[in-house]
Amino acid sequence: MSVPVVFNEALNLQQLGIPESSIKHGSTSMESDKWIVCVEPNQVTMVDLQNGAQVTKRPIQAEAAIMNPVTNVLALRSGTTLQIFNLDAKAKVKSHTMPEPLVFWKWTSVGNLGLVTATAVYHWALEDANPPVKVFDRHQTLGPNSQIINYKVSPDGKWCVLGGISAGAGGSVNGNMQLYSLEKKVSQPLEGHAASFASIKIVGREDPAQVLVFHEKKAASPPGEPPKIFVMEVGRDPAKGQPFRLPPTAIPVPADAAADFPVSLCVDGKNDIAYLLTKMGYCYMFDIHSGKTMYRAKVTQDTIFVTCVQESTGAVFGVTVRKGQVFRLQLNGQALIPYITSTLRDNDLAIKVAGRLGLPGAENLYAAEFERAIGSGNVLEAAQLVARSGNALRTPATIARFQQIPAQPGQPQPVFQYFSTLLETGRLNEQESIELAKPVLQQGRPQLMEKWLKDDKLQCSEALGDLIMPVDAAMALSVYLRAECHAKAIQCFVHRGEYDKIVPYATSVGFKMDYSTMLSQLLATNPQGALDLAKGLVSAEGGPLIDIQATAEAFLSSNRVQETTAFLLEALKDNKAEHAYLQTKLLEINLIGGAPQVADAIMQQGILTHYDRPHIGKLCERAGMWQRAAEHYTEITDIKRVFKNSHQMNPEFVVSYFGKLNREQSIMLLKDMMSRGPQNMQVCVEVAKKYHDELGSEHLVEVFEQNKATEGLYYYLGAVVNFSED
Repeated sequence: MSVPVVFNEALNLQQLGIPESSIKHGSTSMESDKWIVCVEPNQVTMVDLQNGAQVTKRPIQAEAAIMNPVTNVLALRSGTTLQIFNLDAKAKVKSHTMPEPLVFWKWTSVGNLGLVTATAVYHWALEDANPPVKVFDRHQTLGPNSQIINYKVSPDGKWCVLGGISAGAGGSVNGNMQLYSLEKKVSQPLEGHAASFASIKIVGREDPAQVLVFHEKKAASPPGEPPKIFVMEVGRDPAKGQPFRLPPTAIPVPADAAADFPVSLCVDGKNDIAYLLTKMGYCYMFDIHSGKTMYRAKVTQDTIFVTCVQESTGAVFGVTVRKGQVFRLQLNGQALIPYITSTLRDNDLAIKVAGRLGLPGAENLYAAEFERAIGSGNVLEAAQLVARSGNALRTPATIARFQQIPAQPGQPQPVFQYFSTLLETGRLNEQESIELAKPVLQQGRPQLMEKWLKDDKLQCSEALGDLIMPVDAAMALSVYLRAECHAKAIQCFVHRGEYDKIVPYATSVGFKMDYSTMLSQLLATNPQGALDLAKGLVSAEGGPLIDIQATAEAFLSSNRVQETTAFLLEALKDNKAEHAYLQTKLLEINLIGGAPQVADAIMQQGILTHYDRPHIGKLCERAGMWQRAAEHYTEITDIKRVFKNSHQMNPEFVVSYFGKLNREQSIMLLKDMMSRGPQNMQVCVEVAKKYHDELGSEHLVEVFEQNKATEGLYYYLGAVVNFSED
């Protein structure tokens, strides 16, 4: 049968060239799963565990060295002198000389180095330039005869536990620890060998519990009395309720290990499991929530002197003295529950651990307990059992069982009790979410659905969105978006009239769809929506997602001149030569379709320059837009024809227009304008005055005389005679 702990050798320090004499307490350190650091007589050897156990040797003289658990920052100690170096920056961070020698030191976090002397404990912060700060004095139970073997600080930074061992009666080894509150500045002595802090989630409680897990063995306890494991919460706000505390649980020490004692207690924070490792090489595995021993085995014949936890996996590393075996212990989840049920025969523990960690092996137990609870009519207990079962009982069949139970007078429907219990502990799966939504929506309580969705309590799916859609399109859209039902989400955008959001959404999720069909359908029912969508499609990043000409013709075929115009203005805004035909079409549909003022505004902006100018000129002329027509003509016959209406043009436009013509065209146009009677005389005089030098006085006088315009000639000559050299 498989055992619930996987044990294997990760590497061997002797095989990496580290001498046996350096593999011991104080000389070799392992603060995390990143580095092992060994102090040798004339060098410091660093083993990079993240890079295939690559070995780096530095010619550094030091008595001890420890690497930061997270960063490549190395602390060195020689006598009372401490130095911290940043290996990446190749720079000294800080140094300090202690008033008395250190007997133990440890990184308590990425930013703090804990320092223990014969009399006190200090903290040395990494980020500032300050010297170490004294935190507390060692308790009298940890006197000069105690060898300090561990020091830890709680996750909230408010509690410390210092541990040491000393010689006891009859060759035994006593353990003493000091629990210290930084806030209250008080100590509590504990009799035991190992302790560690953990943060666990208690069923039925909102706030996590920060607990101290520790081994207790009193020096005065009678022979044969087993040591105990304690789990007690520290630092909880009394206003939130009583702290979590378990009654002490006996540790099953084997007969051959009566004189054995723990050297380390490590917490697997992923699974809320504590591993107690002893001098004789035993490993005990405890469930922190119950304090029960789940497994015990002798994992090595050698003494373990240093340990650390791999936070990413929950595994524990240890190093054996002198031999330098680096081993790895990790939970074997597949085997844990079968082991608890068949070897420990503790069904209650199996059910609780399987539910908490989502492990297989307790399915039959859950089913039997569930049937018992349902059979006795205890709906709440049955619901809580399912909630604890992981996914073992979270099936459509279970939902059906609760739906079939008749409601008791004054009590909520059993199925609602069931879903309510599941919602308290986590989120519903897809089928549960759908089955809860049906009655809630039927009762007209969509606000409940909205709250659960906001709290991420429901698993979004297409089916859930379809249920919600008739009631609340916005909520359905939220569901479709989370469930990545792209086609349904786009239908929701259409339903809500949010056409401008369709293209950005489809582009962002890489969804391909038939926009032409969607546009055709929209055109018949919602021309403005079709326009918004078409504008988005034609302006999409990476180029238009529809054919511009075909789309414009689709709008036009529905006699939608205004929408066609708006679409083409968006599509043609880059003023490309290849769009000459469409530019012409844009102006043409407005000039012919009864909106010449729109065409006039477009031409006034000057944003389109590639259209068929003579053709648009003729259409402007037909529309009575004489000035616009004149701007588009270059042939003098066309110009003369449109200038028959010059009396309806702005005089300033007429005068400036002559600036675009050559001398021959100007004289011909002037003659033609004067021949049409006195209404053009004043503007012709202004043209003659302005372009006197370009056209020549001789030609101008001749034009006036041929048309017997004596008065006009008089005004013209009167204006230029004082400046002319003719």
